[in-house]
Amino acid sequence: MKGARPKLAVISTYDELCGIASYARAIVRQLSPWFDITVFDLDQYVFRHRSRRMRKMANMEIERICKALKAFDCVNVQLEHGIFGRNKRDAYRRICRIIAAAPRLCITFHTVFESEGTNWKAVRAMLRDFQMGRAWSEMIGSRQESTLLGQGIYSAIRRAQWKKKVSVVVHTRREAKTLRLVERISNVHDHPLAYYSEADARVYAGTAKRDDFPLLSALGNDDILLGCFGFTGSYKGIDTALRALHLLPENYHLAIFGGVHPEAIQRGVPLDPYIAELLRIVSPGRNWLDDVAGGEGKAINLNTSVDDLLRLAGTPHRADISRRTHFMGPMSDDQFPHAMAVCDAVLLPYLEVGQSASGPMSMAVNLNRPVIATRTKTFLQFSRYYPGRVELFDIGNYLQLSQIIESGAFRSGSAQRVSGQPDTSTNIETYRKALFMASI
Repeated sequence: MKGARPKLAVISTYDELCGIASYARAIVRQLSPWFDITVFDLDQYVFRHRSRRMRKMANMEIERICKALKAFDCVNVQLEHGIFGRNKRDAYRRICRIIAAAPRLCITFHTVFESEGTNWKAVRAMLRDFQMGRAWSEMIGSRQESTLLGQGIYSAIRRAQWKKKVSVVVHTRREAKTLRLVERISNVHDHPLAYYSEADARVYAGTAKRDDFPLLSALGNDDILLGCFGFTGSYKGIDTALRALHLLPENYHLAIFGGVHPEAIQRGVPLDPYIAELLRIVSPGRNWLDDVAGGEGKAINLNTSVDDLLRLAGTPHRADISRRTHFMGPMSDDQFPHAMAVCDAVLLPYLEVGQSASGPMSMAVNLNRPVIATRTKTFLQFSRYYPGRVELFDIGNYLQLSQIIESGAFRSGSAQRVSGQPDTSTNIETYRKALFMASI
């Protein structure tokens, strides 16, 4: 039919509480005016199950999707390798099957594996120490992921590009260079994650209020709220934020918007180990006895009444910040921008784990929020798209973080977005080009 929108298939996890699903939903919203979109949701219960029967079911689902792709003009895969299966060979075969079946294809890489040679010096040292298992892991085991899910998939893309239109979208300029120059892949586009338009940012800034979050309703007008966002894994560095909070005045609060990742929930474990570590930092579990033992000149009067002793025993330790720490739990897509909008600053004290992008970082910048983040490779690359928008500090340096916060230097990065910097409109244009449609 003349004027009909092209039919686009989006293959991703979608109805899940995870970063890939959240971005897939954002992409569908942004591209809906330009495409007739159908989402093929990769059910993570099926695709990540370990049993042979369920793995066969996942393979059958991939075959069903591949047959359905014949009816579409183009296909986008939101590719995080783990959503296609726990087993690396299963994931590799399923991804390659989709690459072969799609008519026109755009693959969004959320992780890019770079080629690395074997560290033979380390291998020889391990062999000298009779560490056979570690030596084997260095030579073979640790390379399986980058070889199979990296080189294997890159080779499949190169072969497909001989026969049809295939493109790639990555989230940093460095990754774009890697795929173009090292992996010799054509039609590579780079664009940071983009969630909200300028109009969206104005709406959230004008409507969000702390009273919408019951756990924050007691905060006063003079209280400064810092926010950490996303699942509470150790690489998020929330412990660094809490240690910085210890050094800040009493009117500074930290809200942790997130919870334990569903994949990290373990049967029979009463308290997640990382949450336990955070709680120890929040509330050391000590009281006035530390002051006595610490040699600060305090002593117990032998005539002190029982009531006074009980009161002292219940007195929180001076390092207790439980009143200023708020575990908010996971947020929905609708709640997330409101949560960021009520924070005076967004903290991203991540460790370096080789991520390609960060959803919370892109969301915060899209919403014009002040952002303080660690100097990881990912955030350094991200900052090249948005010069001056993010205040960076060294990984784990909670003293530096506290000083940046208290000085207010981070506020200069919350200026309105600059013309020409990436946003949802440039993201739409990038995807239209990557899907081999006309530019906007």
